[in-house]
Amino acid sequence: MTKTFTGDLLLPGDAGGGLAATLSLDPERVTLTSGDSQLGSWDRGDYSIAPEQGGCFNLTLGGEAILFRPDSPSEFAGTSAIPLAETVTSRPQPRRALPKDDEDFLDELVADVKPIRNPLEDGGISNTFVVVMVVLALVISVAAVVTASLV
Repeated sequence: MTKTFTGDLLLPGDAGGGLAATLSLDPERVTLTSGDSQLGSWDRGDYSIAPEQGGCFNLTLGGEAILFRPDSPSEFAGTSAIPLAETVTSRPQPRRALPKDDEDFLDELVADVKPIRNPLEDGGISNTFVVVMVVLALVISVAAVVTASLV
């Protein structure tokens, strides 16, 4: 699904109004247009987007850096899943290989697992709930017997 955002393009360090542009993002490409002219289109591995100060975003498109100031920075960040506080790149990060026969690795992994607790041993909250439910069941049972005897 393509997401389209309007805003201004600025060169790094430029404080002017910038060039009115439209940025289209889809899962595989980013396309930049200004008016009826397409400025370029880049594959997922050829661009990155990082937040900057003042509601701008640093776009690295094919190795060239420009700034994009969307009309709605919060909508751009939220819709594009780009947090305002940290840099996000569209390039996949390399994963660390998991050792297959390393017992130390397994010991570290198991050490982080927290045991399942007994829900009745959580400071009395569950015990109180059980007592209230038993009393409520008894009251309803007594009310049912009294009602049946009156009918």
